[in-house]
Amino acid sequence: MKNNSVKIIVWSLRIIVSAFFIVSAFSKMLPAGTALDLFAKQIVDIGVTNWCYAPLLARAIVGFELFLGIALLQNNYLKKWIVPATFLLLLAFCIHLTITIFNTGNSGSCGCFGELIPMTPLEAIIKNIVAMGMLAYIYIKTTPKEKDLPLMPASIFVLIYIFILIFLPPKCCCASIPSSQEVVSESLNAEVDSVVVSDTVIDKSGKQIITEKKIVEENESIQEGRKKVNSIFSKYTKFNTGAVDLNAGRKIVCLFSLDCEHCQESSRLLFQLKKNHADFPSMYVLAFGEESQTSDFFSGAGGRLPYTIVPPQEFFQLLGDADYPPRIVVLDNGNFLGDFLNFEHLDTAAVMRAVRR
Repeated sequence: MKNNSVKIIVWSLRIIVSAFFIVSAFSKMLPAGTALDLFAKQIVDIGVTNWCYAPLLARAIVGFELFLGIALLQNNYLKKWIVPATFLLLLAFCIHLTITIFNTGNSGSCGCFGELIPMTPLEAIIKNIVAMGMLAYIYIKTTPKEKDLPLMPASIFVLIYIFILIFLPPKCCCASIPSSQEVVSESLNAEVDSVVVSDTVIDKSGKQIITEKKIVEENESIQEGRKKVNSIFSKYTKFNTGAVDLNAGRKIVCLFSLDCEHCQESSRLLFQLKKNHADFPSMYVLAFGEESQTSDFFSGAGGRLPYTIVPPQEFFQLLGDADYPPRIVVLDNGNFLGDFLNFEHLDTAAVMRAVRR
């Protein structure tokens, strides 16, 4: 009777931990077009690797999570490999989350369950410790098989990665988009040589007099405006309203997610600035989402803006150090005058200071 109770408890715990891992894996894969790219950005943000390898590593981690979740429900190599590997993976996650709390505090979502169940790093650590306790009990109470058959776990492992590579193939990011540029604050000055204009004048006696006038003193600085450079937004020239060179003149580039209320609020504030200031630059949106979402987004964003839909992987790279959209950049001939990110409420006074630099 006691043995039956222990078996029921062990199987119940195996199902619970298995569910943790399976839900965690699928939450990072769905929606299929964006979730893995968001997970890849988190990997890049913590400095594990760059965008060249992050998509591959994201799929490797998610595939291994899914493998462990399913493998916990079969008996081959359970005590020898599966339970210890699951325990060690949770321990690695705990170490990473502890470092995150130490460096940046207990804020934001850890990404353990993607966007499905937001959890702070501390909540994730507690969840992992509970799961590790369950695994320890499973390990102690499980009797190893006399003969483990490798076919079952090996088949699960291979099929999972075949599924991921076929339905969620990684895109090459080795030629990744740079995510940041130096913010400049002063206009560039051009150093020019002196320019001398000669003029010949005939006086009343018929004598020629040659006069010279120095138009620009040698090495005198003249205000010429900022030199045009290629910004990180150079490739985005086609918008719904026509072709635009974002590196020409003053522009404001907005990285907005089309399901983001925070982005809508920022757009409304920018429209208010444009209404109040005649010299406010034109605004352009690099959008994350679907074309079908644009009408609803702009109806709550203060008005319509020229936009282009950016592929998810490119959008997350363009966010750079921003943990989430929006990112708003003030440009002058491609030079960054202001870069606004990770804000709860857009500082409109700071935007105007950037516009008028």
